[in-house]
Amino acid sequence: MTILHYYDIYGWYTSTEIPDRSTELGPSNVPAERVVGQPWPNFTGETWALQPYSEPPAQPEQPKAPRLVTVGAFFDRFGPLKWEILADQSPLVQAVIRDAQVRKHIDLDNPDLPGGLSILQSAGHQIDAAALIDAPVQPHEVP
Repeated sequence: MTILHYYDIYGWYTSTEIPDRSTELGPSNVPAERVVGQPWPNFTGETWALQPYSEPPAQPEQPKAPRLVTVGAFFDRFGPLKWEILADQSPLVQAVIRDAQVRKHIDLDNPDLPGGLSILQSAGHQIDAAALIDAPVQPHEVP
């Protein structure tokens, strides 16, 4: 039976199975625990060498995918209040509606969006702005 020994992308020994990062050659000495600055097995490609362990560098944060919904899907997020809002003739509510209607899509991460929703709330519409913005984008909402 073949025993595989695993290493991460930095060569550090790990007991976690990592596809395509294994060798039949085992380290001769594995300390009880991994401690920064203390010896820990590192695979060089040919052999294991005890080297002072260092934490791998932090991975850069991946950019978030845009959270875009169609204008119609955005208004649908208001549920039954959609009709009340669309029928509201107050100038500020109409400005919010027109602003949305001239767009190709609504970006749920747009920093101006909470302000527009606040205008609707100030006009007396009982909407949950956080729920409208934070709800996951559904496949039928995508432009």
